[in-house]
Amino acid sequence: MRKLLIPALVVLAALAVAGIAYAANVYTVDGSTKPGGKGSPAKPLPVSLNFDYTVADEDATNRGIPVKKYFIGAEGLVTYPEAFPSCSGGASGANNPDPAAAAKACKKARVGGGIIKALVGARNTPTASANCVLNLNLYNLKPGNYGDFGKVGKNGGLAIRIDGDPPPPPSIDDQYKGQCLAAQHASILATYATVKIKGVTSDELRFTVPPELLHPAQGLDVTVRQVGSAIVKKTAVKMIKGVKRKVGFYSSIGCKGGKRSIQVTFVSETGQKSPKTKDGKC
Repeated sequence: MRKLLIPALVVLAALAVAGIAYAANVYTVDGSTKPGGKGSPAKPLPVSLNFDYTVADEDATNRGIPVKKYFIGAEGLVTYPEAFPSCSGGASGANNPDPAAAAKACKKARVGGGIIKALVGARNTPTASANCVLNLNLYNLKPGNYGDFGKVGKNGGLAIRIDGDPPPPPSIDDQYKGQCLAAQHASILATYATVKIKGVTSDELRFTVPPELLHPAQGLDVTVRQVGSAIVKKTAVKMIKGVKRKVGFYSSIGCKGGKRSIQVTFVSETGQKSPKTKDGKC
């Protein structure tokens, strides 16, 4: 298992005092696809996908409750991971502890990236936090059983690779990407499931954040406050209903009306389940 224990984290944990109650998390979601257009199951439209979300506490002075599970999808967007290069989700690939080695092993499998902004602090002191701004890379995963790292089924999935090193930055501004209180070099294995969003077939990305990333030391919480990510438009050729078609890693096969619904369900560690939706141009 991945271990992120370092002395600085233990010091933070020691700052915990009498328990302080958190309020509930509040969330925002945003996103868009390009180019515009509906596509169809018989003739998918390759697209890029920009996706962002924020997490905050109802009390703005609090860090917020760590989010354990995510379910992310967009109306009419499906994936074709089998048509693109992929890499292992194990220690020889996306979960190599050396970020340079992971990037090399998964270079051809990279489909996007972005930034993760988080706060780290003692559970019982929700108003005191250190900053963490992580580099995010997204890799197409080869189906398989990767032991402690997780399993990727026939529908495929993404490695959500996060990297950062001390020292902690003075703020969570973009310019500090790659700086964090604790060294973090790991991938979360996220998998795809076929669902209906507003009645339209869609692929939903699902993942659970491992405990060692939510709590890098006893008594410490990591709360993600903002994520900005982009899946680039890549194309390949795939047989669809007996016809060779150009497909994207993400492709549009439809939407109702002129709007596309992007939805996320957040599940916090306290069990708060919060679905959020943002409608944008189809």
